[in-house]
Amino acid sequence: MKNVTNQRLILLLACLALALTANANPPRIFDYVTKETRSIDRDHFTQGLLIWDDALWVSSGLYNESFVARYDWPSMANRKVTQLPDQYFAEGLAELNGRIYVLTWRSQDLLVLDPNSMKIIETYRLRGEGWGVTSDGSQLWISDGTHRLTVWENDEVKRTIEVIYDGKRVSRLNELEWINGEIWANVWLTDQIVRIDPTSGIITSIIDLRGLLPRDERRRDTDVLNGIAVDPKTGAIWLGGKRWPSLFNIELVERKPQ
Repeated sequence: MKNVTNQRLILLLACLALALTANANPPRIFDYVTKETRSIDRDHFTQGLLIWDDALWVSSGLYNESFVARYDWPSMANRKVTQLPDQYFAEGLAELNGRIYVLTWRSQDLLVLDPNSMKIIETYRLRGEGWGVTSDGSQLWISDGTHRLTVWENDEVKRTIEVIYDGKRVSRLNELEWINGEIWANVWLTDQIVRIDPTSGIITSIIDLRGLLPRDERRRDTDVLNGIAVDPKTGAIWLGGKRWPSLFNIELVERKPQ
């Protein structure tokens, strides 16, 4: 099950800090300012986040508990939920051509939901695990937990790219979002989002989101940062997490070199 301990998180953050220090030409680093928050049900073990068609869509994971939820956006009213079959651990979700695509983790099935009924209408097989998915408007980009992103179009794999940081492959790419020609990816077990050039696979910048969820809002079952959505009407970027009580609209602030 994709959970995290504080010890492992601290270790990974330390490794990232060392890598940035060692890199002679590091990617740009961004901090953030929280501009706005919206309350959300804490039962979401958030794997995917999407704003589309005046609705917020959330895929929630865990075996025997996975579901897809839809809220009116931006009011967050009228929550509707469709439970997924017990054998599925839901992962990321995306919209393409008016249909909702939901990844499943180890089942390696890509589910297609009708956005009105929220029922599964088709199922496709994947070649590996399902972690994150986003759409550039004509095709899907899928992560499988490795350093590769797969381009999926017309029900088949078209190509793959390798995600690179300082000449090294980067894995554990989780939730994905296409934003202004880039792919943003949560890095599982960290509080970082990386911004990826979809042509080269190179990580061009890193967003450090430590402290986004205030300490006093954490509970014993609160899990990692996960979930990136851009509002297509305003361009606002919203972030969430697994069993977090809020979504956060952030603005990036570039960190000055030291």
